[in-house]
Amino acid sequence: MIIVSNTTPLSELAKIDCLDVLQILFPRILIPPSVYTELTTGNHPAAIAIPAATWIETQEVSQPERIEQFLQTPGLDRGECAAIALAEELNADRLLMDERAGRR
Repeated sequence: MIIVSNTTPLSELAKIDCLDVLQILFPRILIPPSVYTELTTGNHPAAIAIPAATWIETQEVSQPERIEQFLQTPGLDRGECAAIALAEELNADRLLMDERAGRR
């Protein structure tokens, strides 16, 4: 099963020390580098939890122009657009995202 995630689902679960819930549901989650950067920058609990979570893997989007296309959608930032592009590219089974614009 291919699961791609955006920043918020991972950061919010890291904040309440429940990131392991996702590991139980999905033994492997892929994130684009921009999402990894968002998660590991600053003083947030995810900055420590994400690098330690070996089951969360970073993967490049092979068609970065898709990210630029998605950036034209109001309400989406680079991380969200990269997660959508990666999920499409890999034909992911699930995309974990909280933004309504991204889910559409």
